[in-house]
Amino acid sequence: MKTIKKICITLILILSIGISSYLFICHRLYEQYKQNKEVSTLMQEVMNQKDFISFDQFPEYFVQATISIEDRRFYLHGGVDLIGVARAFVSQFDEDYIKSGGSTITQQTAKNLYGIYESNIWIKGSQMWMAWELEQNFSKEQIFAVYVNIINYGDNNEGIQEACQNYFGIDVSQMSIEQATILAGIPNLPSYYQLSNHYDNAKQRQYNVLVCMAQSGYISYEDIEVIFNGSVYENRLY
Repeated sequence: MKTIKKICITLILILSIGISSYLFICHRLYEQYKQNKEVSTLMQEVMNQKDFISFDQFPEYFVQATISIEDRRFYLHGGVDLIGVARAFVSQFDEDYIKSGGSTITQQTAKNLYGIYESNIWIKGSQMWMAWELEQNFSKEQIFAVYVNIINYGDNNEGIQEACQNYFGIDVSQMSIEQATILAGIPNLPSYYQLSNHYDNAKQRQYNVLVCMAQSGYISYEDIEVIFNGSVYENRLY
């Protein structure tokens, strides 16, 4: 019994040292990014742009759709979601789970603010530090707004306003729920879901978005087929 206890204590110590070392190295990388420009400064620069779309201009169902498919615990975590990471891991092996990544909207915001497109465990770790800083200095609404203003929506559309204008000829505030749910699915893999040449892929992704919305309680399961079968090229407010 004492031997087992010693082994457990040793393993815990090794794990603790490993995690601490990993976070330390990732923080050093984070400091290197900061030498160029603080992530908070990058956030403020985006928010100060004259064409920036603020949170209050987004239809509620667009916010719900994006959060449901990208980061359903967005309002609960502090920038990094360990439960989301675990769920993303399981989704790679369990067909009952919709495939997802482990990065939160906050982490993705930081990644895109710095224009980081390569990925490894060290870069992922540095993004955790960036996310924690963003959460300390900005509201969830500000983080969400910056995210959808800078993210790629396929077909060279940077941000949700460009996507709405170029795909549907409308402003953000005029999005129907059909349009909102198909657009919310594109950032996961823009070149695969862009509407110009991968509309069928985008529709499949839209269905996943709707299922996630129903699981989150934003719509009923009966609504899924109604919205899915509705036209994205007609402006109908939900």
